[in-house]
Amino acid sequence: MLGTGEARYRDPMPDLPHFDDAEIVARLQVGPIAELYHAIQKPLGRAVLIKALSSSILPSSPFAATLEREAQLLAELHHPNVLQLYDFVKRGERMWLVLEFVDGWTLEHVLRQADRLAPAAATAIALEIARALEHAHAQSVVHRDVQPRNVMLSRRAGVKLVNFTVAVDERLPTAPELLDGGAPSGPAYMSPELILGERADPRSDLYSLGVVMYEMLSGSRPFVAAEDRSTTQRIRHDPPPPLARSGNVPAPLERIVRRCLEKLPSDRFASASELIVALERALADLGGGSTGSLIGKALASLGLSEAPPPSERRSTVPVDLPRRGTSLTSTLLGLFACTALVVGGGFVIQRFSSRADAGSHGSPRLELVPERMAYLRVVAEPWARVVVDGQHVETTPFSRAIPLPAGTHYVRFEHPRAAAVRRTVVLAPGETRMLDVKLDVRGAAPRAADDTAVEDAAPARDLSP
Repeated sequence: MLGTGEARYRDPMPDLPHFDDAEIVARLQVGPIAELYHAIQKPLGRAVLIKALSSSILPSSPFAATLEREAQLLAELHHPNVLQLYDFVKRGERMWLVLEFVDGWTLEHVLRQADRLAPAAATAIALEIARALEHAHAQSVVHRDVQPRNVMLSRRAGVKLVNFTVAVDERLPTAPELLDGGAPSGPAYMSPELILGERADPRSDLYSLGVVMYEMLSGSRPFVAAEDRSTTQRIRHDPPPPLARSGNVPAPLERIVRRCLEKLPSDRFASASELIVALERALADLGGGSTGSLIGKALASLGLSEAPPPSERRSTVPVDLPRRGTSLTSTLLGLFACTALVVGGGFVIQRFSSRADAGSHGSPRLELVPERMAYLRVVAEPWARVVVDGQHVETTPFSRAIPLPAGTHYVRFEHPRAAAVRRTVVLAPGETRMLDVKLDVRGAAPRAADDTAVEDAAPARDLSP
């Protein structure tokens, strides 16, 4: 899917086909099954993208049925991060989709220019893609081909998920064949279950988004073919190389990517909604700001566009505005009161700190800001392998506290004869938290590779002091 910023093929010749009330500007791409055109829709004067069935393909062909199926899927989706379908026309031997035209570039093109993106910009783009997937999944649509060339970034810093050619919807028959190819393009972004030919579910899209995030942050994909192993083998069996080797990637963001890239769907985020919460928290830790402004700055730094106007910026942190009835006098009085409280509080803290220092006879000063480290203690019955943020820590029983950076962590308890139990904990700096779980191993069969992890009936008890 192309925008004006990058066209693989433009054909200004006068022998272009005619589409109802549309003036063709250029042919953007020619494939064996479909062709893409940049056009102006009249009398609206609106730029559109026309995806037309090739004249060499009959409407009775399975390929034509796939094109019509894509139109049916897009008709169910209405979201600012999903390419919009305006019309579907089927007339005689011809068939075409009239789609929203994105004036911009694919993420693939942007990554070729930038090699890698700043963590805040990469998180902002991933957050918008996750919002598109959340909407699609709510409509029972699984994209199945999330990768940089299917993500469009507009000149106004918008993000669009495009190309639902190979998407699946449980309400529609499976496509007999895939348009312009026999599988989602290349295995590099495919989840392990898709490589094995298993049924795709929303967590398959989250895996692919994890690969895209890894590539945005590091400049390379996590699983590339080595001399002795193929890409598909590495996807199925190898852990991704740590992102810390690629530069200054914050630990919370790396944990998010690592969880998306878990081999078993049950070990990934349960939904796009859960991933969105984690990404929003990570973006706030990086300084916050709107996704539009962060993406706009990244594009501007590459010379691709200017910073987006305020109307295009999407805030990620709510801002409390004063009520219309608030007077200037009330506002000034409030500011004066706050200033007095800050000054008075500082004086009190200083006095008490001085007294503490005087009575400690050389003992260390009181730390008003605790260190970022926190601790986790675990009790599991009868026993379990403890996996924190995708890494095996130890096997219970053990009593030592696990030191972890403050923030969100994903804990998984594994037993060979019980379903895995997962917990999400948020640790404050200096906090010690205890998790107590009980695994049901009575007569349970060993866990198969494709079993779905479920929460234990007894929730983890928070025994922190």
